[in-house]
Amino acid sequence: MSTNTAMKPLTTDQHTLGRIERGEIRAGREAAREIAARAEAAYGDVWPADHAWAQAVTAVAQKDGAQ
Repeated sequence: MSTNTAMKPLTTDQHTLGRIERGEIRAGREAAREIAARAEAAYGDVWPADHAWAQAVTAVAQKDGAQ
């Protein structure tokens, strides 16, 4: 078996950006809101009342089929 010596290893940045582009991991405000909404739904209200959080929790609950 031969080894391709022309290949260069990816930097951590290139690797992470590639994973985001392929949809393997999510990043950004929308992903952060969904993660926070799931945590709030699982563990209760941790943050003060905020209309954006309420919308995110509702959206996640509807997406998961919960009422």
